[in-house]
Amino acid sequence: MRRLPPLNPLRAFEAAARHQHFSRAAQELCVTVSAISHQIKTLEDSFGLKLFEKQGRNAKLTSAGKNLLPAIQQAFDIISEACEKTLEPGLSGRLVISAPPELSSKWLIKQIGDFANQYPMIDVSLLLHSSDEQNINAKADLSIIYGAGNADWDRYWVTPIDRLDFFPVCSPDLVQGEQAILQPSDLQDRRLLHDDQNGKTWATWLGAHAPRLLKSSQHLNFAHAGLSLEAAIAGYGVAMGDKFTASEDLNSGTLVRPFKESVPSLGNYYLVAEKRKTSDAKLGAFSDWILQKMDD
Repeated sequence: MRRLPPLNPLRAFEAAARHQHFSRAAQELCVTVSAISHQIKTLEDSFGLKLFEKQGRNAKLTSAGKNLLPAIQQAFDIISEACEKTLEPGLSGRLVISAPPELSSKWLIKQIGDFANQYPMIDVSLLLHSSDEQNINAKADLSIIYGAGNADWDRYWVTPIDRLDFFPVCSPDLVQGEQAILQPSDLQDRRLLHDDQNGKTWATWLGAHAPRLLKSSQHLNFAHAGLSLEAAIAGYGVAMGDKFTASEDLNSGTLVRPFKESVPSLGNYYLVAEKRKTSDAKLGAFSDWILQKMDD
């Protein structure tokens, strides 16, 4: 038989010790201050030890109380986790996500903490695949892929994300002074930063909004948009952004849109998973979460 004191006094002790205040513990547990005092007295009598020293309105732990608190908090954490697993048994364990580096570094990494807070029992691992990769990462439970879609995806569960718009972004320094970029024609003497090897995104935008600049000779090419946006922040030129990859930098002011013109993206982001995995509650929770975030 385990030698355990009553559990209600242990709850009162943990709350009072955490707040170092009987009144705040009473508010948290929705009981009276006298009930907290009674529960603490019951616990102290069962141990034959003083656990608190009252200092005005505050309650300071004795050495015995300090020794007891960590184990009690750990025990309550274990009980809480066990209850969560019982209520939602599928929402625990490892979930592997694979995404392009630009989406991961510029957007997903800023959002993933919200998912972790909502689902603390799911252990998320984030893998990277190349920006133009259309094949499904076999190591991942869910892949986020950018492209035009793939006929070979018939065997998979596929959910497209709303089509993006691409627009120029640059450092705030480039929209100030005598050489400020204020309209598309001002790109004539500016370096264009590419995140694709064929320059098709910039060519599409220039063809729609500044066709005379299609022969611009100043270019820097990068492996993905995360790098081209960092180069834009550093003032090296003008990059292409979208609502995911550029949102954080636009909100913080490290990047600005010199003009409002945009063009539809040439592809979509897709959520792709093997059909046999779609019954996994973890994958369902992540899919619902990221679709909502991307729609915000």
